[in-house]
Amino acid sequence: MCFPYLRSAGIAGLCVVMCLVSVGIGAHGLHLRIGRGDATATTLTGKLVFNKLDFIEALDQWINETPIYELTPEAFEKLTLRYMKRHFKVEANGKTDLKLEITEAGQGNETMWMQFRFQSPDTLRQIKVENRVLFGAFPDQGNVLEVTSTAGKQSHLFRANAATVVYEF
Repeated sequence: MCFPYLRSAGIAGLCVVMCLVSVGIGAHGLHLRIGRGDATATTLTGKLVFNKLDFIEALDQWINETPIYELTPEAFEKLTLRYMKRHFKVEANGKTDLKLEITEAGQGNETMWMQFRFQSPDTLRQIKVENRVLFGAFPDQGNVLEVTSTAGKQSHLFRANAATVVYEF
């Protein structure tokens, strides 16, 4: 569940509101994912956590070529990286698209997680983040990303109609 990652009252309040809104929608009516990032002079690193079944459903709808269950572990890993590169992007200083690296990944009973890194050749003054992960399968999906830097903590709720934000450092 997302609650161990909550550190700010704003995100906690948002989570409570989203839970209240989802009551009565179904067994899995809430589609909210919380991620954390840390920005240094030239690097954005962090961790994203997903509901495992939601992520597989999103991949399955995105790739209609081969059923997910028929993929080898290596093919699944390549597909996951391709999907993430298409749906989770970072641009540095208004001009440079940064390459997504998945540095580590794992899973629990109901979740899967990925640690990521975006490396910039230049000092980061701002980053533009586009986060459309799971939106194709779940139009009501909300993705929160909290970024910590020397400028403090900044967070944004990404929605299908608000999938990009600029973080200033």
